Amino acid sequence: MRRSCLPRLSFLSTLLLALLCQGGALAQEAPVDEAAEKLRATKMRDEAKALREAAEARSSEEEAACYQRFLVNRCIDQVRQRHVADIRQARALDLEAGRIELAEKNRRYAERLAEQAEQAPQKAVEKSEQEARNRADSEARLRQLAEKDMERVKREQEGQSRALHEAEARQAKETADARRRAAEAAAAAKRSSQAESDRRAYKERAAKAAEKRAEKAGKLKQADGAKSPAKAVEPLTPGR
Repeated sequence: MRRSCLPRLSFLSTLLLALLCQGGALAQEAPVDEAAEKLRATKMRDEAKALREAAEARSSEEEAACYQRFLVNRCIDQVRQRHVADIRQARALDLEAGRIELAEKNRRYAERLAEQAEQAPQKAVEKSEQEARNRADSEARLRQLAEKDMERVKREQEGQSRALHEAEARQAKETADARRRAAEAAAAAKRSSQAESDRRAYKERAAKAAEKRAEKAGKLKQADGAKSPAKAVEPLTPGR
């Protein structure tokens, strides 16, 4: 049985090599109809399946019939050889279907590669443009953030400067008000002192004037007493 396997392997290898060579030759030819090739591969798969099923059924029937013949072993060998031939044919159909399917896959893969190669320059340009847009957007965002930071710092500086000016203005106003109040208080104190001095002077003048009037009145009284002597007082008598 081991010896009989060698021819089978050789046959399958040769068939596979032939199919691969044929597939390579077909791949170099003009493009074929994808739908037709797919349909042909499907039919081959179906034919291979039907061939196997028929070979199995026929082999079982013929092998059972061999036991009714004179040369049973020879009949069985022949039946098995025919079964092997049918199976090989089914395998060949499967291989051809697989070659068609593989060729179709390779064709689609080659088309994708060609499409990618064709679109590569455009995609590179689009990628470069997209990267440029992304960089521009990033720079614009950074610029906006920087401007916002500058505006914020400017507002803070302006606020601090305004607060400083307001504080200085308040301080100046408070200083001026304090000076004004001090001046007013000094003026009021001066006026009060002057008024008190005026009152003392007035009192002194009034006192001197009163003294002068009193002195003059005393002198006048003395002068009047010297001119008219005093009358004697008569004693009171009873009955008057």
